[in-house]
Amino acid sequence: MKAFSNAMRLAMASVGLAVVWLVVLPWLLACGPVARHVARMEDRGVNPAAMYYTELERLPLRPEWLERRIVLWP
Repeated sequence: MKAFSNAMRLAMASVGLAVVWLVVLPWLLACGPVARHVARMEDRGVNPAAMYYTELERLPLRPEWLERRIVLWP
């Protein structure tokens, strides 16, 4: 009975992973911020799937108005 329980847990974990990989992540790719980021990278000739952050210009992490108001490290 324990082997069946372990097999069911493995099956459920596999289904959960498949749902995230095949449904949730593609859905997120179509969402506004992620789609804009991917489009910006593709416009610059960068493959977002193979992006190395050390080889890119610094991407804006926050809006400019927030950068002017908040100083994190004076």
